[in-house]
Amino acid sequence: MKTIRSAAVLGAGALGLLYLQSIQKQLGEACYFLAGPERFDSLNRTEFKINSKGIRFHTRNPLLEELKPDLILIAVKNYHMDSILPLLQAASGPSTIILSVLNGISSEGILEAALPGSTVLYAAALGMDAVKIGPDLNFSVKGKILLGSKDNSETEELLRVANFLNSCDIEYQIPQDIHRELWFKWMINIGVNQVSAVCSATYGLFQKEPQLRELMNKAMLETIEVAGAEGIQLGTSDLERWYKLLETLGPDGKTSMLQDIEAGRKTELDSFAGELIRRAGKQGIPVPVNETLYSILKVKEQL
Repeated sequence: MKTIRSAAVLGAGALGLLYLQSIQKQLGEACYFLAGPERFDSLNRTEFKINSKGIRFHTRNPLLEELKPDLILIAVKNYHMDSILPLLQAASGPSTIILSVLNGISSEGILEAALPGSTVLYAAALGMDAVKIGPDLNFSVKGKILLGSKDNSETEELLRVANFLNSCDIEYQIPQDIHRELWFKWMINIGVNQVSAVCSATYGLFQKEPQLRELMNKAMLETIEVAGAEGIQLGTSDLERWYKLLETLGPDGKTSMLQDIEAGRKTELDSFAGELIRRAGKQGIPVPVNETLYSILKVKEQL
């Protein structure tokens, strides 16, 4: 089996930095940020700090040079998907494996349509508590990547990436059904991310405040109902699974949506409650909690 000798990361947020740091230790200059002209210079000159330790990363522009790395890991926000497709199309080739850790349940289908010559794996990042402010990233738990192929078979590309993540000291798991795991992660996003952004709540508050947990639960139970209507079997045992994971997170950690609200950035709301409301409408399922969260967060975004 061929090994992965070159890798690129698209996205310099918390996840992009978290994974690129680990990959750079393994590949050195053969790993780099992918960036177009609008971000190239700023990424190239920035010294990031990860848990207070300074680090720089290489940056390359696939619109100006032939790259074709073995692996491209995508860690941008959902609403940037359309804008990054030209970079991905320029950078990828028939031997390129695409790994998206975007939140939500839609990115892989978009990537498969846009990059028919490449292999798209299915993935979700779970259990990290990273907080990024400007160029500084702090975390206490790296979490893991849930990893799979479209038909849940152990393909050569899947095993290559698994072996590579292991060599980079990035924890991963290959579940029996990656599609169920994507919905499980989406359920978490819809619950804790949105409620944290409305209530300005850290993970520590969710760990000890029953009323916060009750609101989070209601948003997630609506997701479970829609999942069932779409053939994905989630249940209350998945809530318990999430509670156990929640207890492992640093109490000062914040969800990505809360960080976006605090920084005055656009959030992934349309990929969370927005997408759930659309799917629920098609199934005739009421989702009043998520409709309320959506309305509140839309106002907070506009303000």
